[in-house]
Amino acid sequence: MAVVRRRPATADNALEPIVEHRPITIRKGEPSDYGASHFERAASINEALARGECVVAESGGELLGYAVLNYTFFGSGFIPVIVVASPHRRRGVGLRLLREAEAQCTSRKLFTSANASNEGAQALFRRAGFVRSGIIENLDPGDPEVIYFREAGK
Repeated sequence: MAVVRRRPATADNALEPIVEHRPITIRKGEPSDYGASHFERAASINEALARGECVVAESGGELLGYAVLNYTFFGSGFIPVIVVASPHRRRGVGLRLLREAEAQCTSRKLFTSANASNEGAQALFRRAGFVRSGIIENLDPGDPEVIYFREAGK
């Protein structure tokens, strides 16, 4: 069973999940393979790691996935990214990451989002009790961002 917890940043702890069957390493101040095509996201994850905003799922020393929880969305809790290593998808890891982020959220509102084309993430959000809240056009050409919301209970 995966253990989900907040992981503080240190020089020697890297997030090394498998994304699209490609390993990525995100260390403070170090770009990743994923970040090579998503530079802004890699930079924001590095910053989140430095601020201790990463929630991780691990099992037997293996990192299964991570999520970032911050308060950049109009002062409400926001999960801008959730990543689960390909071999561990559809096994409850993402749901546990979302539940831990909710448990740690200090605001009453918690938001997350996914591209309209990302049906897997949207299904995960619905399973976790999130409801569709809106849509943002023009972030990615032809693929709007769908916003999800749930009460965090704090």
